[in-house]
Amino acid sequence: MKPVISIIIPCYNHGKYIQETLDSIERARGKYLLEVIIVNDGSTDIETITVLKNIEEKGYFVINQKNGGLGNARNNGIRIAKGKYILPLDSDNIVEKPYLNEAIEILETQLNVDIVYGNALYFGEKSGGWIVGHYDFESLKRRNYIDACAVYRKSIWENTGGYDEKMPKMGLEDWDFWINCSLHQYHFFYLDKFCFSYRVLKNSMIRQVKHYDLLNILFYLNLKYNNIISTRTIKLHMYQYLNNDIVYIQNIISLRTIIKITKNKILTKFKWKRSSNMTE
Repeated sequence: MKPVISIIIPCYNHGKYIQETLDSIERARGKYLLEVIIVNDGSTDIETITVLKNIEEKGYFVINQKNGGLGNARNNGIRIAKGKYILPLDSDNIVEKPYLNEAIEILETQLNVDIVYGNALYFGEKSGGWIVGHYDFESLKRRNYIDACAVYRKSIWENTGGYDEKMPKMGLEDWDFWINCSLHQYHFFYLDKFCFSYRVLKNSMIRQVKHYDLLNILFYLNLKYNNIISTRTIKLHMYQYLNNDIVYIQNIISLRTIIKITKNKILTKFKWKRSSNMTE
């Protein structure tokens, strides 16, 4: 029988955590058949390589590939997935028991719903709850407030082209994906429950996204989606990045001037070629 849902777990040097992730999936198994696809994204850590080999010997499906980044690893796992629903799950996070069944029930019974997401519990170096809130596209354009750990129809991944593997910095490719889904008019459903536990680590990928990385991503998204990110959002991140350089800049300053200052800094740091879309 074909699985109803495919859980895609990219793994890069997270061998010490992935067994906890798999144990949580086993606890969450319900009436719907599921498959687990682990994508070893070129791990170099000996412990991780050993753990993944042992996991494969236990019967889990492991794809071994050269390091291609998180977006590439997710895409490669989803591409071969047999389930009609997809759950991307980070290799250090934990899925809560009711989430899978409830999300599938919603997608099975409400055909107008395409994506189901919910709240998270922090653990590791931070505790407490992450209450996400209802879907709002204007909020989503300001910040990525919906985690990748959402259950969605595989068809939307096929129709949108999946995760963008050309993002300037990995760690926010899910933000691009949610924006793309929104522009395709796919419907989000907020499940107001704790659906997964989010491990907070000092060296996590999202913590390595600095202000200049975020500015790169904002410019990239604006070029890709025809200036979808607001002037105010760009200014706020520019202020944080430039701080002393533009401490006297007030809200009346033109976006053109700020972009010129910031672009020169980014070009210097990343040696970008000037894009025709950004010239004055």
